[in-house]
Amino acid sequence: MSTVKHLNSLYQEDSLLSRMTCLLLKKGVAVFYVTEVLLFMCYILSRFVNSQGYFPRLENIGAYKNVSTVPSQVTCGLPVRNTFCLSTTAVKSILSCTQQFCIQECPYRSFTPSFTNLFSRGLGTCVTEDKNDLRPGSSRNTTSFIFWNQTDCYTTPRLQNLGFGSSFTLAVWLKPDHKDVMTVIEKSINEHTVFKLTISERGTIFYYRTSVGLQPPIMVNTRGKIHSNKWTHLAIQTQNTRVSFFINGLEEDNTAFDAQLLTEQIADATTNAVIQIGQSLNGSEQFIGRMQDLRFYQTALTNREIHEVFSGKLPYIHTQTNCRCPGTHPRVHPLVQRYCIPNGADDTTNDRMLRLNLDGHPLDYINDKDTGTSWVSSVFTDLVQLDNGVSITVDLQNGQYQVFYIILQFSSPQPEVVKIERKKTRDSEWLDWQYFARDCTSIFGMANNGPLEHPSSVNCLQLPRNIPYSRGNVTFSILTPEPNRRPGYNDFYNTPALQRFVKATHIRIHLRGQYHTRQTSVNFRHRYYGVDEITISGRCNCHGHADQCDTTANPYKCMCLQVSHTEGDNCERCQPLFNDKPFHQGDQVHAYNCKPCQCYKHAISCHYDTSIDPFPHDYFRGGGGICDDCQQNTAGRNCEWCKDYFYREIGVSLSATDICKQCDCLQSGVINGSLLCDQIGGQCKCKSRVSGRQCNQCQDGFYNLRFSDPDGCSPCNCNTSGTVNGDITCHQNSGQCKCKANVIGIMCERCNFGFKLLNSSNSNGCESCNCNISGSKNQFCSPYSGQCNCKANIRGFQCDTCTDHFYGLDADGCKLCECDSAGSVLGTICDSKTGQCVCKPNVGGQRCDVCLDGYYNLYSKSSLGCLSCNCDTAGTMNRSMNCDKFTGQCACKTNITGLQCNQCVPHTFNLASSNLEDCQLCNCDPAGTVEGTVCDQSNGQCVCQLNRHGKQCDQCRPGFMLPSVNFTGCLPCECHPVGSKHQTCDDVTGQCVCRDPSVTGIHCDHCKEHYFGFNPGSGSCQSCNCNPAGSVNGTCHQTNGLCFCKQFVTGLKCDVCVHNTSHLDANNTFGCSKTPAQQPPPTAHVLNSKAVNLSWSPPDAPNTNDLTYTLYRDGIEIHTVKDKYPFGLKSYSDTGLTPYTVYSYYIVASNVHGSTRSSIVSYRMKAGRPTGLLNLSHVGFVGSQSVLLNWTTPSNASGPIERYILKSTTPGNPVAQVHYEGVNTFVTLNDLAPFTNYTFTVQACTTGGCAESNPLVEITEQAPPEEQGLPIISTVSSTELFVEWTAPTKPNGIIIRYELYMRGLLQPDGLHNPPQRRIFQDSGWFNPHPVIESPNENVLIPPQTHTTATNLVPFTVYEFQVYAVNMAGGASSQWASGRTAEAEPLFMAAPSVFPLSSSALNVTWVQPSKNSIRGEVIGYSINIDEEQTTNQFAPPIISRVLHTVTAKERTYTVTDLKPYIIYNFTITVCNRIGCITSELGSGQTLAAAPAGQSAPRVEGVNSTVMKLSWQPPMDMNGPPPMYQLERIDTSLFSHLVRAERGTRFPGHGYFKFPSSTLPVNTYFTAPPLAKARPCPC
Repeated sequence: MSTVKHLNSLYQEDSLLSRMTCLLLKKGVAVFYVTEVLLFMCYILSRFVNSQGYFPRLENIGAYKNVSTVPSQVTCGLPVRNTFCLSTTAVKSILSCTQQFCIQECPYRSFTPSFTNLFSRGLGTCVTEDKNDLRPGSSRNTTSFIFWNQTDCYTTPRLQNLGFGSSFTLAVWLKPDHKDVMTVIEKSINEHTVFKLTISERGTIFYYRTSVGLQPPIMVNTRGKIHSNKWTHLAIQTQNTRVSFFINGLEEDNTAFDAQLLTEQIADATTNAVIQIGQSLNGSEQFIGRMQDLRFYQTALTNREIHEVFSGKLPYIHTQTNCRCPGTHPRVHPLVQRYCIPNGADDTTNDRMLRLNLDGHPLDYINDKDTGTSWVSSVFTDLVQLDNGVSITVDLQNGQYQVFYIILQFSSPQPEVVKIERKKTRDSEWLDWQYFARDCTSIFGMANNGPLEHPSSVNCLQLPRNIPYSRGNVTFSILTPEPNRRPGYNDFYNTPALQRFVKATHIRIHLRGQYHTRQTSVNFRHRYYGVDEITISGRCNCHGHADQCDTTANPYKCMCLQVSHTEGDNCERCQPLFNDKPFHQGDQVHAYNCKPCQCYKHAISCHYDTSIDPFPHDYFRGGGGICDDCQQNTAGRNCEWCKDYFYREIGVSLSATDICKQCDCLQSGVINGSLLCDQIGGQCKCKSRVSGRQCNQCQDGFYNLRFSDPDGCSPCNCNTSGTVNGDITCHQNSGQCKCKANVIGIMCERCNFGFKLLNSSNSNGCESCNCNISGSKNQFCSPYSGQCNCKANIRGFQCDTCTDHFYGLDADGCKLCECDSAGSVLGTICDSKTGQCVCKPNVGGQRCDVCLDGYYNLYSKSSLGCLSCNCDTAGTMNRSMNCDKFTGQCACKTNITGLQCNQCVPHTFNLASSNLEDCQLCNCDPAGTVEGTVCDQSNGQCVCQLNRHGKQCDQCRPGFMLPSVNFTGCLPCECHPVGSKHQTCDDVTGQCVCRDPSVTGIHCDHCKEHYFGFNPGSGSCQSCNCNPAGSVNGTCHQTNGLCFCKQFVTGLKCDVCVHNTSHLDANNTFGCSKTPAQQPPPTAHVLNSKAVNLSWSPPDAPNTNDLTYTLYRDGIEIHTVKDKYPFGLKSYSDTGLTPYTVYSYYIVASNVHGSTRSSIVSYRMKAGRPTGLLNLSHVGFVGSQSVLLNWTTPSNASGPIERYILKSTTPGNPVAQVHYEGVNTFVTLNDLAPFTNYTFTVQACTTGGCAESNPLVEITEQAPPEEQGLPIISTVSSTELFVEWTAPTKPNGIIIRYELYMRGLLQPDGLHNPPQRRIFQDSGWFNPHPVIESPNENVLIPPQTHTTATNLVPFTVYEFQVYAVNMAGGASSQWASGRTAEAEPLFMAAPSVFPLSSSALNVTWVQPSKNSIRGEVIGYSINIDEEQTTNQFAPPIISRVLHTVTAKERTYTVTDLKPYIIYNFTITVCNRIGCITSELGSGQTLAAAPAGQSAPRVEGVNSTVMKLSWQPPMDMNGPPPMYQLERIDTSLFSHLVRAERGTRFPGHGYFKFPSSTLPVNTYFTAPPLAKARPCPC
């Protein structure tokens, strides 16, 4: 009872002991120490322990962990089954042997069965392979298969005899591209569905047929599980009458997604079977997307095997994981792994079966948390093996745990020795932890129950003497190994050595020897170790900051409590912002939660500094946290101050995100240039005339803020007479006062250029000059007289009149008259406005430079100017008198020539005033005209050849003819001298005139038809006299007179019937008749179920001219009809017949000579209209686009049902839409429109008609809208866009809201500027199908479909998207863009000017930003500011445009400049709205040599002194020059000395002087030749 002495201190301890001890009692562990003490401890601890730390509960951390033994093959039943003796607590069990078998084999299968790959062969033409888009986990050599949206896009497996019977599994990977119902696979026998599987976004449907027919389908709501464009694994497990559905393996609780019962087993056969993948057998429900790995198992897989098919790995279970469940119970029991239960059954069901062998005792039983199982070792055959024993190792696997109890429960006699070891880490050495022995001294050399001097000491506990024969246990209590308590056990959290002692990652237990079995009288098969359970009670090491731990993770993960503010797998450190005190482990008194640093949200971490903590040894007072890397421009230990040159606004919280603002003090306006500002408020220190928080503006009446000005600004000094309303304020920077409209000057002291007479009473200041824009050089005038500066050749006060000999004032000035001296009157001037000169009589034109019509050849000596044309009006076009102004040629008609058009051209004639046409063509026949001749120009007569006559020589003379194909000229007629009347014939055909009526031929020398034997002497022929009844046409042979007879007639005159014929008849084509032969049978066209149309052809050999047909049905005459030659097709409609009945027909054909009969033919009538009831109904749910309909089969004796036709009508479309035609009695429609009232009917049709069902009214559900159209954007202004849109093309429901989103274009950083935001939202009620019966609904206002986006940036592209929402969801349009209008430019930066030379400058500029130009740049103007002195009334500085460039150019080179001069340039940029000019940009040309240096002025002072003075150069061309004065002595003292040309050097540049003329002490030997006078050399 020593334990009770410590209870007063344990109430301060962690609840560890209470939870550990009570846990053991709940498990029913019989500890071999005093049980009453533990019960008392549970009661006391539960009342007094009040822990402040947080600790995970104790649990069996060794359960289900990996266990191994040494030797490895030490389990019974391995490698073959064997036996052992069962021990009980009774002594007699040891003295006898109750034999038990040990069998480790699985009772059911231990491997996954094989499967048939349905994609191995048989792909259709439109099912293609894809090696890129594969299911997750695919290997490189696998393939998926694409089913395209085409007709008959399906495939069939190689094997068609697969049995979908009582037990099978179907598994497939799917990636659909469509949301509607699609067929995965269907099997049918004799066109009857046996099994069918369809999927859609809403659900999966399973069709099946039993012995009584097709059953109602099983529907599984898989909404949200099977997604479009995403791989999904679907498996169907069927066992007897239970079907289970699996999506992506197992659910979290290892169950199927859904399990349902069939009405009875599926009835299947393997003959006449058709299996089709990807499309229903009726051609509907096309699968669109990808499939892969379609597997068929001829057995029901277990749940774990289905997950293995999905993931490639069989889910691990602790106990004999390779043993499978039976097919009838495919799910492993979630609580007891030995058992299996059916899918769909509760976890507590009694319907369970053993997964493992009842006589199995595997090593996994040793820690399966099931005391009903036990591990049995192999039997030790001798005592040596028994003494060597067994080592059992438990790998805790996922981390270092704190272990407090280890309990061994035995089902066999207990070992005599138990040794327990541990590993602190996975890679460390084994450490002794505890010894147990019958006698510690003799076995380990240690004292029995020896003392524990240190928290980490190890002793040996002596096992009790009364060890039971079975069901004993050994308990290792780490903290309190009775009878000796471990030092520090009652102050665990302040004993680091003890905390380290309880940590372990691996535990090894050595078992040696055995009680009660060493006697020889005991059967040796009692010598084995049987262990019911090894329990290792411990917890995760979470440092007192977590009360829960995820031990399924690897490594395990402590769930750090939020209030602890710790992190890490073991909660071993503080979170980044909670380091105001160092990390401290929680204990039994205090939680020691990490303390936060105060960083006001301006830092993401802090650290602890002992030096600043006033109480470093007290966790609950003081603090030493320092914020790391303060953000948002903050500083200080707690980020509570702003950095230098930053400030905090008044009233802003210290935790504000953007707390510190830049001072931004303007250095020019602050005292002593200091840029610091007040920490709170940010006021800078301003000069006396400066104001503003930043000291960035002058006070009123002052301007020009400067750093050098001690007061900051200068006074404006505005002239109130020239300012608006006498205002004295000016611009802050330039000092410009606010001038009236026509007043200029920085102080508004003078009129603007182009205006005059400054007047204080004038609201605009000055009057306008009003100079003529076209006539004046500019708009400037004298401010006193108003005289404008006129252009050349212009005069007048306002430059609005041209001078003499000029006219037409316009933008280009006045133009010179330029009168033609040859055509104008001498001494005259032109009109000053029109420029018309004074012309001579026959001359015209503004300049008198063209002849008038009817005249030509202008020349100066003629007083009239031009000559008359004198054209012949009979030969000119339109009788015109006009001719060419230069040549005098008149305009002649066709075929007329001559200067005055008074002659016909050759081969034409008849030029006369009375002839209104042109000269006529003679049209002489070239074949009949003499070659080289022309016709007469007066009458047109051609010159004819011999045997020709006529005006055009195109006719033959009498007795001749001209055949159309004869090119030799006229030919003689050649008429027969006796047969023809005369020798004249037709001049074209050559036909002669015959004398006798029996004669014919072109020359009258042949007999006509019905005549023969032409007589040349008499010119006549004899008559044939053929019998008209027997001859073909009455004609005979031309020579012998033999007649041509009909087929059955003979004789010279065709008057006798041939053999076996009779009845010569003129109307008979054959002449005589013969018995008909080969009569074809009638051909039938079945008109309907009661009528048939029969038609037949005449006999192949009618042999007569008259036939009689007799029609027989089933041997009875029903119709007779006659026919005459030419025989045609005959027909007869037989009516009043019985539907769908076979009738036989034949034809008898007869004539006057005999008859013949056709063969017999049979025909079936069409089916009649079906009769009986036809009921239409729906199955399951009605979707937004789909519905499953089925109908009954009507009883019908009028013929087989050919097809069913399913139709529908909608209120907006009364025309019926056909959805389905086929022989099935059910169909799934996937093409319906959402939110639509459909009236369905089905027709059962034979070939004879259709019966219609009762109407079925269904309303489809709403669906998210589709096809939301693009918004239409219209530009309103530079800052506004009008956006409007229409309802979605497919609203699919009631539109209740529109939202409009706006964003800017995509920037290079990948973001939109401005970012996307919603700018409009409006709710309402828009029903695309107004409800007539509900007027209250129809008056609801639809949501607004337009808005105006305001406050936009000018000339900026914005994108807009409309989002339409109905009750089922929403749909977005594509983004549409619109641009705001342009606005006037705001700013243009000054150009940069760089010198290139002394005469050239390079002007460059930068394109203004979008916000500055506010439009599209259309061009730039480069301007130069120049001084002018020529016009006293114009501004002294005039800006002149040098050049205009396109928007793409950015540089311009200015040439022809003067050296070393500063030039000022501006750039004017323009968009379509306006222009703006930049500030000045200046540049100076480079220096050049001075020019224009005049000679010095020399004045003699005395005999030895001269005074020299000079002017500076006319053009300095650079900085002030350096002057160099040179003196040159004269080389020749006498100009009379003769000089000769030198010979030493070639050329004429050197001269030879006498030696007496050489100079002495001089710099030059000769004057420059350029200045020398020519000499006579």
